[in-house]
Amino acid sequence: MEHKELMRGGVYRLRRKCGKPGCRCTRGQLHESWVHLVREGGVQRTRVLPKEEVARWRALADQYRRFRLARRELKRQYDKILLLVDQLEGARAVLPPTRQKGDADAPSGVV
Repeated sequence: MEHKELMRGGVYRLRRKCGKPGCRCTRGQLHESWVHLVREGGVQRTRVLPKEEVARWRALADQYRRFRLARRELKRQYDKILLLVDQLEGARAVLPPTRQKGDADAPSGVV
């Protein structure tokens, strides 16, 4: 069985201005780079990717996303099964007999 690697986060193309006067980005030709974004401990981390690695990193992030979607669906199905099992238990459960007046007391040591 093949085990595919996974990588949390996503790969995105950023387009931005550098702010230098006279740069091409001030005329609308924005600087472009590919980054990997991931949240670690409540903080978003950004890592610039080399162009030759973008396809690999994107595939790893896509595989993680598909894994998480499949996990979510599995949990949803599992929750449905547990609900049905609980309903089955409720439908089949019987109450213990009630004690009638005049019944002998239970022998000592028996609860």
